[in-house]
Amino acid sequence: MNKRLLLLLIPCMLLLAASCQSYTAAQGKEKIGSAEQPQQPVLETKYSVIEAEKQAVLDAQAQAVREAEEQNALEQQKQEEAAHLLEQQQREQQQQQALSEAEQSITALKAEKQQLSDSILSLQTQLAATEDQLKQSKQTGSTTDENLAQTQANLSQLQETYDQLEYRSNELENLLAEQQALAADLKASLAQTQQEQEQAVEQLKAEQQQAIGQKDDLIENLQSEVAILKAQLEEKTQTLEEKNKLEQQREEEAKKLEEQRQAQAQQKALEAQKAAEAERQKQSALEQLYKQIPPLSQLTLPRTYTTDEESILAQDNDQLKAMLLPLDDTPWTNPAMAEEVQKSISDLKYPLVLLTGHMQNVIDVVRKMGRNATLVEGGAIISSYAVLETDANGIRIQFSEKKTLRISIADLPEYRVLAAFNAKGDWASVQKEITKDRTQVLASIIKQGPIIEPTLLGASLYEPSHQDWNSFSPIPYRQVDYLWPLCAYLEDQQFYDVYRTTHFSSSTDAGNTFLMKDLKERIDYLFSRKLLPLSSSMLTIGGESVPDEAGISHYGIVASFLVP
Repeated sequence: MNKRLLLLLIPCMLLLAASCQSYTAAQGKEKIGSAEQPQQPVLETKYSVIEAEKQAVLDAQAQAVREAEEQNALEQQKQEEAAHLLEQQQREQQQQQALSEAEQSITALKAEKQQLSDSILSLQTQLAATEDQLKQSKQTGSTTDENLAQTQANLSQLQETYDQLEYRSNELENLLAEQQALAADLKASLAQTQQEQEQAVEQLKAEQQQAIGQKDDLIENLQSEVAILKAQLEEKTQTLEEKNKLEQQREEEAKKLEEQRQAQAQQKALEAQKAAEAERQKQSALEQLYKQIPPLSQLTLPRTYTTDEESILAQDNDQLKAMLLPLDDTPWTNPAMAEEVQKSISDLKYPLVLLTGHMQNVIDVVRKMGRNATLVEGGAIISSYAVLETDANGIRIQFSEKKTLRISIADLPEYRVLAAFNAKGDWASVQKEITKDRTQVLASIIKQGPIIEPTLLGASLYEPSHQDWNSFSPIPYRQVDYLWPLCAYLEDQQFYDVYRTTHFSSSTDAGNTFLMKDLKERIDYLFSRKLLPLSSSMLTIGGESVPDEAGISHYGIVASFLVP
């Protein structure tokens, strides 16, 4: 009976074990599925970068610790599930052992049944033999009643034993059938339980493997994020330190710049005061200089204009460099014209400059240049050399220790001949009419100094040179052999036409100083006596070389001389 109860309890236990689930594994699965993802820290302000990133690192570390704890809990759950699987395996082993015992019982019952069957056969054989003997005894009649009774008793005993054995055999057959059915049920239940358990284990393993993979990826991502956050924190910290250093340096530089600015402001204030004082002194000096030249209605010639320019003294072998600037013979309407003229020659440091033209224009240029000058009839002579004597038309200068020079100006404006020529009138008759008076004026100018003294004459004659007018001239209206009288007169007085002397011919080097539409002529000259001309060239004179309303423009001359 105990074996029967045990065999009945085994399938119930197997069914109960198959229907159970691991609460620990389910709980681990739920925890794995409900794991929170770490949130990226948000930087609130630029002033809380360090604190926010430190907090982010701490949160990441705390998250990593929580993940490690969950990993440990998962490992513990794995261990509990492994223990549970071990218990199930032990139960399976017990079930297998019970099944083996049932099979052994079945085998024993089968052996016992076989023995009973053999016993029954043996008893049946004995019964048959006894019946045969009984029959034989009845036939022969030689058997006694005692043997018959004994035989009957044996037969009854055998019959009883046979019945017991048959009952026992039937009981064994029923028990064997029950055992076989129970064994079949146990095998089926065990196979199903094993299959379900294997599926559950495989599913749990897959879920655990997936969860472990997710956790590993999460841990790896967290580690990467922690490393990145640490790097960013270090970078931000370093950047902030650099910013602080830079701000400190900037503050120091700003402080230094402010100090320098203040120092510069003070320096500028001092300089401004000095400049203002200098400007006042300059204005005062200019006023004094301006006072040196009275208005034209009160001007008497010659007039000396002195500045702070120091006089120079040339060496015996030095060349004389001179410049002639023929200005307009009418007053300028543009007040900036004097400054334009001064700027056009500011890079030419010529020690001797001769100005011709309207006296107001000459005075404006003299004041702009700010050099020592002498105003004479027809213009001014600006000289870096010491002035020894002055007269109405020129000065006498100390060129070197042993050499003196005379510098004169002749300005003879005359437009009647040019007007008649442009009108295609009898310009030659006009020329003959005015020549006598003009020649006398020119003669009076050159007779101011002795003939043996080296002399330089700057002349604006307002008539061409006879050396430029000849039948070989490339300009058609000049192809006339006309002896212009003023230049011819100066040649007779032993004066060199400097520009024509230093250039090959009028055909190749015209040297025009006066341009008016189609009329282009050389009417401004440098003449030298007892001075050897070395070179000469034309010179642009600022706004004077730009055609005015009448289309007239003027050009100057620069030249160098050898002083004997």
